[in-house]
Amino acid sequence: MGSFRKVLVGGIGALSLVVLGGASVSAQNDTLIKFGSMTPVTGAAVGAVNDRGITGGGLPWVIQSGRGEVDGNGDVDVRVKGLVIPVLSGTNPVPSFRATVSCLTPGGTVNVSTATFAASTEGDSKIDGHVTLPAICDDPEVFVVSPGGAWFAMSSGSDD
Repeated sequence: MGSFRKVLVGGIGALSLVVLGGASVSAQNDTLIKFGSMTPVTGAAVGAVNDRGITGGGLPWVIQSGRGEVDGNGDVDVRVKGLVIPVLSGTNPVPSFRATVSCLTPGGTVNVSTATFAASTEGDSKIDGHVTLPAICDDPEVFVVSPGGAWFAMSSGSDD
């Protein structure tokens, strides 16, 4: 009977490790941030460094729509439509955008960016990229930025 208990306890222990290990892996796939709208850079934010250390674009922008999400693995999906500069006849002069995920960590703000993705002159872009997130990413925000890193629009509005 003692041997049976040892095998049973060992089997339960092994099963627990498999179950808990699977839970931690799936937790990494959970959504870190999901948003249903974006706010363009305007007013005092134009050309200014924000609280995340990212400089606003040099002119005011407008956006028709923006949405996206980032999962715990760092997979980034952002869609923008009509992200343009009104004083430039409502066009986008930048041929590509990136997404920057900004995280608050115990050591300060950490900003990580995707590769560049094509953007039309109408201001439409699909960003399907990946970033390496810090181990702790509190209060994440997502920015659509120029290849040089100036932000044009930022996540707003939860899409739960």
